[in-house]
Amino acid sequence: MLAPVRDELLDLAEVGPGDVLLDVGCGDGLIGLGALGRGAHVIFSDISQPCLDDCRAIAGDGAEYRLASATSLGDVSADVVTTRSVLIYVDDKAQAFAEFFRVLRPGGRLAIFEPINRFGLEERKSSWGFRTTAGVEDLLAKLVTEIDRVQGEAGGLAPMIDFDERDLLQLAEAAGFVDLRLQLTAEVTRKPPLEVRSWDVLLDSSANPLAPTLREAMHVSLTADEQARLTDALRPQVEHGEGVTRLARAFLSARKPER
Repeated sequence: MLAPVRDELLDLAEVGPGDVLLDVGCGDGLIGLGALGRGAHVIFSDISQPCLDDCRAIAGDGAEYRLASATSLGDVSADVVTTRSVLIYVDDKAQAFAEFFRVLRPGGRLAIFEPINRFGLEERKSSWGFRTTAGVEDLLAKLVTEIDRVQGEAGGLAPMIDFDERDLLQLAEAAGFVDLRLQLTAEVTRKPPLEVRSWDVLLDSSANPLAPTLREAMHVSLTADEQARLTDALRPQVEHGEGVTRLARAFLSARKPER
């Protein structure tokens, strides 16, 4: 599912043999491992040591590994900086762009992928992507309150919704980048947000790493009778593959001037 995102990012950055690529917020290594396949030297960077360990288990000694945040990348330099769904977890996005600019060599390239969570936010909160929520609107509202509470306490709610594609352009330009190009895709489609037909899989899924699973939120916010009512209303839709997806995502590419 994420292979097209990886390939688009690497194509935008024109990654090839001999490039030094810094994969900021590398996570499980999707982008960096793809860059290795194109002959680049990769520096995996993340705030999570377990994620770096996972990348090392695959890439071995053929890459570098840095424990660092997007806003403090340390003593490193690169020809290419990439991120995938990283800025949605960063409070100080201006500082992150400043760091991207700092560590890039003159003429270096930046390629970013970010979901634009503002798009369709209110609709997603009210319908959760289900075809109909008649009779359980009050229960979904309780779930939204609980999920927002957990994300807020984890510091992950505001950064996810405090920007859109125009902000990405402004932040990149303010940091000093030139030749900015942004591709925005916004979709409203008649398919479920998660391509699953299993109610249990949905219950044990979460919108992002900082959010509780649906099962966890239901356990905290709903009584047993309310959980049963919600299940009766929504489970058939999941198992029949019914729903509505609203999402937007942006690819941004830019370059650091030669001087």
